[in-house]
Amino acid sequence: FRIPRTGTPMVKQTLLPLLLLAAHLLSPTLAAGLPSVALYYGEQPPLAELRAFDVAVVDPDHVTAPVQRRHPASELFAYLSLGEVQPGRAWFKEIPPRLLVGENRAWGSRLIDPADPAWAEFITDRIVAPLWAQGYRGFFLDTLDSYQRFALTPESRAAREAGLVRVIRAIKTRWPEARLIMNRGFEILPAVHDAIWMVAAESLYRGWNPVQRRYVEVPERDRQWLRGQLDTVRKTWGKPVLVIDYAPPEQRQLARETARRLREEGFIPWVSTPALDQLGVGLVEVLPRRVLVLYNPGESPDLHYSDALRFLGAPLAWLGLTPDYVPVNGPLPAY
Repeated sequence: FRIPRTGTPMVKQTLLPLLLLAAHLLSPTLAAGLPSVALYYGEQPPLAELRAFDVAVVDPDHVTAPVQRRHPASELFAYLSLGEVQPGRAWFKEIPPRLLVGENRAWGSRLIDPADPAWAEFITDRIVAPLWAQGYRGFFLDTLDSYQRFALTPESRAAREAGLVRVIRAIKTRWPEARLIMNRGFEILPAVHDAIWMVAAESLYRGWNPVQRRYVEVPERDRQWLRGQLDTVRKTWGKPVLVIDYAPPEQRQLARETARRLREEGFIPWVSTPALDQLGVGLVEVLPRRVLVLYNPGESPDLHYSDALRFLGAPLAWLGLTPDYVPVNGPLPAY
């Protein structure tokens, strides 16, 4: 692109964003073919915005019909916890009691014993099969190291690791075309690398302390250990690596800088809040465009004749913003 010297201000304002976009799309990281990934576990996920990413991981309890929301350039993955479960899940009471072996108080979840073969059967039949029927074709496998909280001997850990391998193999055997993202699980990766599409890890530079409930900077020693694991994932097993870091929502520039740092190191970045309930920054950053507009339905039974739309509709459209009109006497969004 070339901006003509004699171009009008409007022409320059139009072409400059195109230049920046072209530079971003032609960056070495994106040229290497790494997919963009977003994670959003909150209620009422912004599906229109998440379509900007190649993969968007969502809580399947909040998106129950992914096949109806499928987009040619973007795919929804379902979050799936293999090492611990939340008591609020609809199927929680169906879990055989012997599988519940402890509690993670920081997150309010119950620990699972994956060594029991019944867990692999429960995962495939009760959880993955219904999600597959809904249209999910990818799964984000989380809490793969939770067993380390109660398995304290090498023999005990080996039994739990074998159980996790059994679960992953059961999923891949029943649905060979399923794409799986594994969050950590470095201990079992040599046994399941051929079944895994991507490996994720949290907190390379910035993390979250769930006990103290505060954002933290990862100590250099922990960072070097994790980077060594991730280098093995890439060099030995040839898997793309997604790194999930956390930053306060009001510090957007810090999120951008962290994502840029991860991107420059060849990782797929996602920097968001610990609850993963906001649009963070990754290989793609979706800029805020939606505006909540409260209007008085008493002015007119037809929204098109309300003052809100008459006086705000055209200016918002001119600015490239998308208004969501909500009657002031109705229920307001909780998010």
